[in-house]
Amino acid sequence: MSPGGGIGVTGSAGGARHSPGGLRRVGLSIMARRVTLAMAASTILVAACSSLLTPGAIEVPQARLQAALGKRFPVHRRLLDSIELEIGEPRLSLQPDSDRIAVDVQLAAGSGGLVRSSITGTLRASAGLRLDADDNTVRLADPRIERLAIDGLPEPWRRALDRTARPLAANLLDGQVLYTLRPKDAAALAARGVRPGEIHVTPAGIVITLVPVAR
Repeated sequence: MSPGGGIGVTGSAGGARHSPGGLRRVGLSIMARRVTLAMAASTILVAACSSLLTPGAIEVPQARLQAALGKRFPVHRRLLDSIELEIGEPRLSLQPDSDRIAVDVQLAAGSGGLVRSSITGTLRASAGLRLDADDNTVRLADPRIERLAIDGLPEPWRRALDRTARPLAANLLDGQVLYTLRPKDAAALAARGVRPGEIHVTPAGIVITLVPVAR
């Protein structure tokens, strides 16, 4: 018996032994630490998930926009019944100051009679962006042909090609899809009460803001 009347620690040849009460306290301490760590990990996970599940915008990088636009090119068209025109794969660049997308393409024109070999040129266009709510796509809109240059053609044919190639290129670009929001992603946004809103061009790509769904 200890001086205080309780059962204390007894000695032995093998060393001291802890009392059952001491073991319980050690076990409870370990369990408390485990619970604390689990709660901390859970808090971090919830915070991370919240930032992913409630974004303020959808960011689409330039490389993804480029890949989407390139799927529809090159394009071949016959102009003026004698000129074969190839519009090559476009190279996309960003114009954040005007919220527009610039598109540069290589052109190749040739004819079996008038032009013995292929003549190359360049076309530069720009376009705005619009959101098609019916299928949740971001598309090119209001394309403008900024420059069209094909060297080596006689002047009358150059003017004729200019008149026909410009509207052709504009029509090819108008409505081209740059990004599609998957149905399951659109449903997830709707469940949180938001939908895609305005589109802005940034130095790195485009940003689609999320706005509350009208009730």
